Amino acid sequence: MFEKILDEFSTPFYLYHEETIIAKSKLLKNLNLNFSHKFHFAVKANPNLAILNLLHRQDFGAEVVSAGELFKSLKAGIEPSQIIFDGPGKTEFDLKYAITQQIKSINVENLEELNFINEYSLSKGLKTSIGLRLNPNIDADTLEKITTGKSGGKFGISEDQINFDKILEMNGLQLSTLSVHIGSQIVDHQKLIQSYEYLILLADQLNKKNHSIINLDFGGGFGVIDNSDETLDFDQWKKELEKLLKNKKYHIIFEPGRFIVADSGELLTKVLYIKKSGNRTIIITDASFSEYIRPALYDIKPPIQTLNNSNELKSYDVAGGICESTDYLAKNINLPEVKVGDYLKFTNVGAYGSSMSSTYNSRPRPLEVLMGKNEYRVIRSRDTLEDLCKNEIM
Repeated sequence: MFEKILDEFSTPFYLYHEETIIAKSKLLKNLNLNFSHKFHFAVKANPNLAILNLLHRQDFGAEVVSAGELFKSLKAGIEPSQIIFDGPGKTEFDLKYAITQQIKSINVENLEELNFINEYSLSKGLKTSIGLRLNPNIDADTLEKITTGKSGGKFGISEDQINFDKILEMNGLQLSTLSVHIGSQIVDHQKLIQSYEYLILLADQLNKKNHSIINLDFGGGFGVIDNSDETLDFDQWKKELEKLLKNKKYHIIFEPGRFIVADSGELLTKVLYIKKSGNRTIIITDASFSEYIRPALYDIKPPIQTLNNSNELKSYDVAGGICESTDYLAKNINLPEVKVGDYLKFTNVGAYGSSMSSTYNSRPRPLEVLMGKNEYRVIRSRDTLEDLCKNEIM
């Protein structure tokens, strides 16, 4: 079936394996955690409606960071009561939309949000469920650009800045959730446990002071590491987490994103040219950082497969056709010898591939294909040239 897909669609395009997404969702559900909990998919990883609906059918909620992600989650069939809204830069429109939809929780990351949510909710005759995202000042031991729980960063609020007594006096909101998220691609379960322990302790203290914290949002961050065998030890993670929650009555929220979809997705691209430059051999492909920006943004070396039968390995740089010197998808990578017209497959692109793509250089965004056991279908059509102009006024 893969060969048929490659023949039918011109590159570049994203290909997702439905069975991989289902298997990853089942892996988490089959942990059989012995406390009340729910998994909410971090929509920013891949907001395609078909994938959101697939995860909805796997009984996942959603974690969103914009009105757009909230709208798409609702459109995909996810109930408002199963949606968490995070983000350090919520606009008034974001907050108004989330308030009127009466979602499970708006997780506040700026103190000014509290007054706005309270006043707008009262003006609409509503009471809004909120959470507070705490910054625990924990180094997640991951890439600097994807760590989110350290002091000095833009995410969350330091505990000592919050007037919890004042929140009790706000009649337009109900503080029912405490939240923490310390970063992505975490393989040291102790870092996660440390952040959970902090949140549980704070919730216990607040509930002794007339608060009603019923949800603890532990965020996501489960590692899916490119070109590595590093993984999170879920057995140890589960053992220590269940020990922490023994005799506790909290409902626990997890927000996996990349972990669920990363290795379900591939970016297929064609070799356009091969050129010599100094002592380097450079492959120019029809994909670029417009379709896959993570290698340029995070300086990572992504897993690449060739679709030929050559056994001879050669050193290449792989670049796109964007007019930017940073438009490299990989450097100093050994691949079976490649020729013009061959195809390359970038793997682990199911997360932050399409969702971070752009139309830079006025390149139409690629189509997306979802492949099941016995069939495949297009879940996003390729942009046309007219699509590039549809919102512009001359």
